[in-house]
Amino acid sequence: LDSGNTFHGGALDEALIEVALDVSGRPFVVYDVPFGEVLPLGDPPFNPEMAEHFWRTFAHSAGITLHVARRAGSNTHHSVEATFKGVARCLRDAVRVEGDAVPSTKGSL
Repeated sequence: LDSGNTFHGGALDEALIEVALDVSGRPFVVYDVPFGEVLPLGDPPFNPEMAEHFWRTFAHSAGITLHVARRAGSNTHHSVEATFKGVARCLRDAVRVEGDAVPSTKGSL
């Protein structure tokens, strides 16, 4: 059941994250948000590299195809936060109910 796909970006100051997802029942993740050597953020500490693990687990559990890529940004905190904002907005639009039909191209391509 294809219930929706959408594309968004998440931005926070200098960070720009591109997000595309499809609520398809076919889990797959492309995560291209590289970090150099960084220290854990916050208190309690959070290792930014764990964000990729979070998104892989989330996408596989939810059955979605998820692409996340950093297009700009040098601040690790801003990049991680923009990733969460971008995915949240994208998911919100993908599951929005509009009318009574399921938005899908299945069978029409």
